[in-house]
Amino acid sequence: MVRFRVIFLSISMITLVMIAGILWAGLSDGEREDLFRSLSILTEVVHLVENNYVDELQPEALALSLDAGLVEGVDVWASVVPSEEAQEFRDMQDARPAYGLILSSRLGSAAVRTSLKGSPAETAGLKSWEVIEELDGVYTRGRPLRQIRLELFRKFREGKSVKLRVVDRLVDEKREVELEAKPWDISAWDLSEKEGVSVLDLRCLPKGTVKEMLDELPSEGPILVDLRDLLWGDETEAAAFIDLFSEKGALAEWKGRKAGEKRFEATPFVRFHEAPIVLIGAETEDLGEIVAAGLRRAGGRLVGGKTMGHAPHMDYVDGGDFEIFMPVGLWLKADGERISGYGVEPDEEVKAAEEDAEEDPVLQRALEMAREQGEKAEKAA
Repeated sequence: MVRFRVIFLSISMITLVMIAGILWAGLSDGEREDLFRSLSILTEVVHLVENNYVDELQPEALALSLDAGLVEGVDVWASVVPSEEAQEFRDMQDARPAYGLILSSRLGSAAVRTSLKGSPAETAGLKSWEVIEELDGVYTRGRPLRQIRLELFRKFREGKSVKLRVVDRLVDEKREVELEAKPWDISAWDLSEKEGVSVLDLRCLPKGTVKEMLDELPSEGPILVDLRDLLWGDETEAAAFIDLFSEKGALAEWKGRKAGEKRFEATPFVRFHEAPIVLIGAETEDLGEIVAAGLRRAGGRLVGGKTMGHAPHMDYVDGGDFEIFMPVGLWLKADGERISGYGVEPDEEVKAAEEDAEEDPVLQRALEMAREQGEKAEKAA
């Protein structure tokens, strides 16, 4: 126990110093003074709790609180990963989300960010921003998302079902939900025709998605690309999708203070001769925002609402006995402004429909824009 406490306190201090260094460059002298005053107070709090708590201190609980409060405070997807969990954490990041459940946080607890189409999470009826109060009888409040995600990953890999107690989005009703660990095929996209217009509903972008859809997508005529639920997938796949509509120039790019920058350039191959009409909204986040910004670069017009404003480029920072999975870069729009904190604005704002409404005003306006685009193309021909 003594050895664990020494390691715990050492890691805590190293983490504080690393984060302080990361923030240092972007702060004024006064802000730097405030930051280090806060870090000093936090260090003293740890010391006082260590020495004065009424019962024998459970350092594991305090460590988890620091992990969740400090690192996830920088970014909800950030994690401190102990060395013994590092490879498993990487395996989890490379795999599809366990049970098709993508997590975020709300009210200090784990929450449903989204449920992938066709997954056990969707079958169980989990909705975005519902709070997961308990996982197999253990409260999620105060636990880092890394720990919860790893637990789900292990149980799904072992073929075990999990039981959740879920609080609805209005936080007034609870229900019990069971997620079955059954195999499921990712339904990454769906192509349909509405009022003579091709509509591509892009739900996620795992590796290989663009290659699979090439033979299905139309090579001419107006097309709508619905990004309103796009969140999860592979960044290089996002660039490949944007490339279908781009002839030259940048597709997407991110920049970081220490990590450098990455720029994806268009290839000569062009799948479509007309840029798409793109549907976006408040639930469009991360990968969806990268694609939205890239399609605008290609000449696409965006309709709907402003996006979430959260598109970091995540990577691992080596801390010796642990790693920090954290934002090391930020994805940018064509004007060089970062997406995170600002979001992607639509070219034409249309208020989203209320939940369970029969009409979809964003889709209806996008169809009108697509028909107008088609008519102009016919006249030009």
